[in-house]
Amino acid sequence: MKKNRFPMAIKVLVFYVSFMLLHYLYDWFPNTITMIFSGINESVYQHMKIAFFVCVFTSTIEYLTIKQAIQSRSRFFISRIFTTSYLPLLMMVIFLICPIVFGKIETIAGEIIWANIALLSTAIFSFEIEKHFEKSDPSNFMIGIVIFIFLLSLVQFVVFTFELPWFDILATPPGW
Repeated sequence: MKKNRFPMAIKVLVFYVSFMLLHYLYDWFPNTITMIFSGINESVYQHMKIAFFVCVFTSTIEYLTIKQAIQSRSRFFISRIFTTSYLPLLMMVIFLICPIVFGKIETIAGEIIWANIALLSTAIFSFEIEKHFEKSDPSNFMIGIVIFIFLLSLVQFVVFTFELPWFDILATPPGW
């Protein structure tokens, strides 16, 4: 009998390794296709975009691995769509713990270490929440909200790859 769940450690590892590959994919193969899925600079937003697409990839690998044992495909897919939409936002929130607790990190090595801790924490927290969300029976309205947020995130990550919006979410708007 197949297990109906990817072990957490394997899922986090697939997510982490895939994230590292996508992080540098555009640097290694700069073209329009890799630009969409990979980070094109070191902004937090580009890292959120990478996480979004890595979630899609990780969920696809998980599905292909355990599809015969999945008890409810609809719950599986809606929980993965929820996680894909939620994880990038949680990643930013966790990443921003550092300036609260430690202030500015003065070294590149320190920044990289913290970014990896934040990334792994984000994956673990998100996949744990996903397990609980998969057990729920969401209403049609909730399913609609999750799908809407997923599609909106997808469109924004692709569109903003080519043209950033006029504002910076962490800067004071001009004239204020």
